[in-house]
Amino acid sequence: MQRFLSELMQTKDKFKAGATTLEVIRHPEKYISAKYSKRLSDLELEDLISHAAGSGNFRFDAKWKIKNQDGKKVDIFVDTKNYSRASNMFGDLGQFKAYLREIDSFDQLYIIQQGGRGVKRKQIIDQLERAIAKDAENVFNANRNVWINMGIGTFADLERICSAQGLSSAPAFKIFRNIIQTTN
Repeated sequence: MQRFLSELMQTKDKFKAGATTLEVIRHPEKYISAKYSKRLSDLELEDLISHAAGSGNFRFDAKWKIKNQDGKKVDIFVDTKNYSRASNMFGDLGQFKAYLREIDSFDQLYIIQQGGRGVKRKQIIDQLERAIAKDAENVFNANRNVWINMGIGTFADLERICSAQGLSSAPAFKIFRNIIQTTN
């Protein structure tokens, strides 16, 4: 909690993003898959996504642990954003790739933009897809199984699909699009 509060007080924009995090904590059912939102426990705020060497110093805003149907512990990550333009988002995919290395499925990751800033969910999805297309090989290799489980077998397939705006439009990739949310 101390790290969260310290981060919150650094700048006006971080304070606004922190408010978004608090909104998600207060109403997780609005933003997180129903299969998880009722079983969230062990909330952590502002910590490293991964402690593995070479993964970078990327932080999550909130993380919950749940037990899935098999009794296995699963992490649910939330990253909150406070951008005034979608075009400013995802200039560097390091944090996104760090999240990918830690999840088994896209329903474990939520990127939530503060509402009321003029940035639409579709714009964010499109921007992320364009960024992935530019770095498809590294994004794919960050966690091949996540992509393979969605029916994307190679980084070349990922690049082709993103270049054709397939992640942002094809029904088969709805689970990917659901990682992006905006607050009301």
